[in-house]
Amino acid sequence: MYTEKFPDEFVENYRFAVQKAREDRPRYFAWIKKEIEIAISLINNFDKIYVLGGLGSKLIKSTPNAYNQFLETYTDSNREEVEKEFVQSDDQIEILLEYLMSISTASPNSKKGIIPTQEDIEEIYEQLSKIKSNINFWELSAENPANGDEFDHWLRTTMMLDTINVRGEGYFTHIQEVYQEMFHPFDGFLQQYYGFNSKDIFSTILKLDSLVYSKVGNPLGTKEAQKRLTEWMQEVGKEKIDEVMREQGKHFIIQFTEANPDLYDPETPEHILIHSLENVKSYNKIFWVIPQTQKEELIFERLSIEFGANDIFFLPPTYKGFPLNDTLINLKPLIKEDYKYYDFSLNLAYRNIFKITEELIKSADAVYYDNSFKGNSNSNSRDNYIELKTKQLFEKLVPTAKFYHSLEYSIIEDGVQKRTELDILGVSEDSVYIIEVKAGLLNTKHRRGALKGLKDRLKETINEGSYQCHRALKYIQENDSSSFEYIEAGTRKTLSIDNSQIRSYFKISVTFEHFSSIAANLKYLVNSGVLSSDFQWTWIVSLYDLMVFSDLIQNENEFKEYLTNRMELYDRNDIEFSDEIDILGYYLENNFPLRQEKENEIYRIVNFKEEIDSYYTGTELGIPAVNKPKKK
Repeated sequence: MYTEKFPDEFVENYRFAVQKAREDRPRYFAWIKKEIEIAISLINNFDKIYVLGGLGSKLIKSTPNAYNQFLETYTDSNREEVEKEFVQSDDQIEILLEYLMSISTASPNSKKGIIPTQEDIEEIYEQLSKIKSNINFWELSAENPANGDEFDHWLRTTMMLDTINVRGEGYFTHIQEVYQEMFHPFDGFLQQYYGFNSKDIFSTILKLDSLVYSKVGNPLGTKEAQKRLTEWMQEVGKEKIDEVMREQGKHFIIQFTEANPDLYDPETPEHILIHSLENVKSYNKIFWVIPQTQKEELIFERLSIEFGANDIFFLPPTYKGFPLNDTLINLKPLIKEDYKYYDFSLNLAYRNIFKITEELIKSADAVYYDNSFKGNSNSNSRDNYIELKTKQLFEKLVPTAKFYHSLEYSIIEDGVQKRTELDILGVSEDSVYIIEVKAGLLNTKHRRGALKGLKDRLKETINEGSYQCHRALKYIQENDSSSFEYIEAGTRKTLSIDNSQIRSYFKISVTFEHFSSIAANLKYLVNSGVLSSDFQWTWIVSLYDLMVFSDLIQNENEFKEYLTNRMELYDRNDIEFSDEIDILGYYLENNFPLRQEKENEIYRIVNFKEEIDSYYTGTELGIPAVNKPKKK
């Protein structure tokens, strides 16, 4: 964490710029539209396969993998020679590539064969970056919403900027775990309608990375190409390969590249072709992905879009090509042209795998989707799964407590006796954990800043979860011996809590949606009318962030220490943060408790999750001797 006091001159200049933007927003808006038209024109001057490949290669260079992570630990004398292979950090390339994909697929690829230079690709990159930066500032300079105030403006702007700029909700290992557990019960349904199931979808999407990397000219690419060769030989069989060699004289590599033409080199047909990421002419080969099985062909077809089919991204005409427009690429992350499939963004399909699979279920049978996949009527539904998963995570996180779920209890509210529910209740020797689980998700309109719908959804999730926790806490504290009923092994049982034994109470609301900086600033939600001040403060944490806590927190004492200090952040006026894992990293560095507030100083809790990121990256890439972060 670092302190920061912006220079007065900077603050005044920023305020002046915002004021000027507000004074002439129509002109600013017209200028942004003009810049978008320039970007569209630049893109349409060339064969879009190569333009997309240009930014796709930038994404590969900026993505950690086993090869470049090993090189960064290299200490030999020729270290300078390999530094060009290090990760080339670019915190906006993933966003700009997806923006480019949306623009490119909104109209036909009319300039086939016209290949851009690296300078042309860089110009397009810079133009898209300029648009993104100015869209950010244009949103920040907006007036308060109609019938709203500065806090409504904060809420709307924060949501839109998070949508434009933020990518990713959890670590690979956690997303894989949740995906497989959530969709496995619906595999029979998917198989019946599509000829493949969720396991097929997951394995196919994971394989996309290998299909692209196998053509990149470095040791990792060579390894992936060799892996493809080995898999092909196992599938075909040594006897069949030898037979073709004897009867037709075809070298086994020629046989392999005939089955995998993206690796074929006409100049050296007995060798596998790999390419430099600097060679623009090779992008049509590097990003060409070929399905290897009938199931993969079915999945590729469902996940692909052709140039011109995404014309919705240019609607409405007033906002043609704006980054937050509706787009089909999130559900169709592959591009298809001339019966070939291309995978330019190695992260897009994987990051949207939940949406893709849900949409497949919904498209097959909307009634089944509403009645069986969603809601609580089906024991295997998404909502029920998330609640039970949350309980399992808390049992791992706090093994010294006993956790119960789907509890009922009776209260008197507004003079009326009511029977109400609580999702999860944990009880340890001297502490009570009151937990609500909310599976509601934000839709595209919410993420575009549709204020009424956004506030309503936040009330359904953050406010309702906080209220239900507050209600249960009040019931426990106002009764010397409170009781909750629950069903275990088909038998109704009663849990009684003796208030005299409890020293700590913690209210926790677990969300499936990753609310990021919105949930981090509950005071703003109170001022915006989304969250009632009567219910403060509840720890709002996403399911994926909770999985990190269950991995890294060592015992109940650590967890209680974290929560106690974490809740105090909500009452501080001098602290800014937007990521729960940053706060966890700050705690693991043993930086709590905080010092007293100082006037005119802003504390920003940032970049404390780097060790946590490195741990998960290392374990996912199979790097040996990666140390799990612990409290120092």
